[in-house]
Amino acid sequence: DQNDMRLEGLFDILSKTKSDIQINEVTSSIWDIWHETNDPSIEADFYRGLESMRTGDLLMAVAFFTRVVEKNPNFAEGWNKRATVYYMLGKFDASMMDIHETLKLEPRHFGAMDGMSLIFIHLEQFGKAIDIYDQMLEIIPKDSSTILKKQMLRNRLSESA
Repeated sequence: DQNDMRLEGLFDILSKTKSDIQINEVTSSIWDIWHETNDPSIEADFYRGLESMRTGDLLMAVAFFTRVVEKNPNFAEGWNKRATVYYMLGKFDASMMDIHETLKLEPRHFGAMDGMSLIFIHLEQFGKAIDIYDQMLEIIPKDSSTILKKQMLRNRLSESA
């Protein structure tokens, strides 16, 4: 989970690397760690929630992830996954609330931050989305995907001005 000791070294690499390949490898390793529940009481529900997401049964996914966060409110990825499903359902307020819970537990959660930026973009609050991308770039300074998204939003803002 978000308290795993391996994360410190991985986030340190992300803060220094300039290689897109290494960024992708390290972020993938971080996601793998975040998906480790280390809690038998939530493991089955978490993986059933992931499977429900994969098959498009979003209401069932919400139910499973709700059970996860009720049983273990300190598991950041349970909140993040439910936030993702709420986003997919168009429930942006609920998604944003779960993103805030995720970020309380794991302030470096670039996935939750990206979800927050998508909500701000949907709400046409482009300046707020850019602010989130700036926060993401503090974690992964050379992430070309985030740099590109930020630049596209800046271009959009300058075109509308």
